Amino acid sequence: MIVIEPAWPAYKDCALNAGIKVRTINTTLEEKWEPSIRQIKNIINSNTKMIVLNYPNNPTGKILPEKLQDSIIEVAKENNLYVLSDEIYSQYAKTNWKSILSYNYEKSIVTQSFSKSHAMTGFRVGYAIASKQIIEKMAKLESLCLTSVSEPIQYVAMKALDADTTNNSKLIQNRLELLSKKAKEIGLEFMIPDGTMYIFAKINQKDFDGAKFANNALEKGIAVAPGEGFGNYKNFIRIAACQDEKTLMEGMVILGNIMSGK
Repeated sequence: MIVIEPAWPAYKDCALNAGIKVRTINTTLEEKWEPSIRQIKNIINSNTKMIVLNYPNNPTGKILPEKLQDSIIEVAKENNLYVLSDEIYSQYAKTNWKSILSYNYEKSIVTQSFSKSHAMTGFRVGYAIASKQIIEKMAKLESLCLTSVSEPIQYVAMKALDADTTNNSKLIQNRLELLSKKAKEIGLEFMIPDGTMYIFAKINQKDFDGAKFANNALEKGIAVAPGEGFGNYKNFIRIAACQDEKTLMEGMVILGNIMSGK
């Protein structure tokens, strides 16, 4: 299985736990978090079965240019690969975004969740969209591992489908814009996110260790995620726009003070 990093760690960890070999493609801030087709073609071999896509991306907020995404799907088709597309953050897309479903590729699997689109994180409700044959296999595994989502929560999710989520999307985008502005003021290096609710920022300090920094920040009252959780990104941290604006700004002041040694 191929994973493009930085990436939410569950893709790799679930595969490794199942005994599946994972090959990773490293993207960089300098290259705008875009993988090259050459990288993808070079990493595919006769054993490759799947490529994982996550756009808008967690943690970077990146959305791939449409032509690049088209080319990736063509490579997947040429090599008969499954395409697992995590589209959970599509609700927050600020630029043009194209679902994998639009390609009508029979080996595509889309995962979605109510946690972001309907602000139902704690309810743990998600779903997949794929062909009947794929879904039947997934359902067998799901029923053995989790039985099912509890019935009351299913009714909550059904009611949520009737809700207008426009305000939720605008709220997250406003918070992210405010967060981005403040992050620039305190000297963080990052790409303005195309979607999601995160900033993946590079800290230009000698021998910077994201995990140590995150632990130190937690003691001072703020929570950031160390970049190494998303791949080989030890000098990065992920900041989430998941609090009200006042709390976010208070947190960024603390972050600025930590970075300046106060």
